[in-house]
Amino acid sequence: SKASTPPSTALGVVFILLSLVMDGVTAGLQKKLKKQSEKSGHRPKSYDFMFWTNLFMLLTAFAISLLIGDLTSGLYYCSINPDIWNLVIRFSICSALGQSFIFFTIANFDPLVCSTVTTTRKISSVLLSIFLKGHQLSTGGWCGVLLAISGILAEIESKCKARLAKPVAGRGSGH
Repeated sequence: SKASTPPSTALGVVFILLSLVMDGVTAGLQKKLKKQSEKSGHRPKSYDFMFWTNLFMLLTAFAISLLIGDLTSGLYYCSINPDIWNLVIRFSICSALGQSFIFFTIANFDPLVCSTVTTTRKISSVLLSIFLKGHQLSTGGWCGVLLAISGILAEIESKCKARLAKPVAGRGSGH
């Protein structure tokens, strides 16, 4: 008989679903914020979004780490392992560069484009990990990758069809 699903798997599924819900909420809020900003005559720039998002992420992470008691132990760990700062700085630079592209997409395109870009990046990361590092993926994992790729391809096809259906200026049915 099969063993029941480990609690970590169930918790992982909950986190994935929560992430999807938050992506949907965030996309709606970003669209609303852009519309309100444009009505007031201010077009938000990518670094406006990046600054405010990271400021509130910092404050939230600080408060949570303080509440659960990880702030002092984390700082202590860093103080007795000073070599970690090189890794932290490199990670921060890579993160900032990646965020620059994401926030540029948010500021200049609609949330659906941003979602497509981030999903494509995640799929690419998974595939690179599999092919370059030799990591394994279960049958269910492959089904998930194929489902995500199918969704992206369907969205691209839909946009292409919509573009082709639009009449081009100067071209009409009149004689």
